[in-house]
Amino acid sequence: MWWNLGQRKPGDLSYSYIIGDIHKIPINQIVVVDNNLFDIFVNSNDKLYEVAYFLNSVLFRLFLEINGREMTGDFTVLKIQIFEIMDISILNPNAFRLDLNKFHSLFNREIHSIFNEIGFDKTKPIREQQPNPLPDRKALDDIIFDVLGLTEEERKEVYWATAELVKNRLDKARSLKK
Repeated sequence: MWWNLGQRKPGDLSYSYIIGDIHKIPINQIVVVDNNLFDIFVNSNDKLYEVAYFLNSVLFRLFLEINGREMTGDFTVLKIQIFEIMDISILNPNAFRLDLNKFHSLFNREIHSIFNEIGFDKTKPIREQQPNPLPDRKALDDIIFDVLGLTEEERKEVYWATAELVKNRLDKARSLKK
């Protein structure tokens, strides 16, 4: 039968290769995906949460913005396929430990626009605002930033750069509609 996929194991996480202004890479392990959603397999299941949290950090979103391809039209999305995502470095999951109770809320709440997640008003110039991430988002990002030894200014730069790249992409799409 042409539709029989045979035996296939779901990935540990899933990501969409078409990304708007919401950033989430959920833990999956149940649903087999293909085409627009792709599997991510974690080599060490005891590090699944560390990998998942890093992939959902603002720093990883910045890496996606830098490495993805901008697709413009009626709306602008970022497209990043398997061969591109495989070239992005990630933080070694052994470099940090998470208190899963502290971060459980991040995977069990609605994920908002990247602007809401990191506390920017997208209608105003990004550099004229101070980052004000949601508490659970900030706690997660601070773990990643601490491992990397980022200063407070460098942390702000990650937030500013991420928001600016997303905003510029969205603004470009709006300008093409006119």
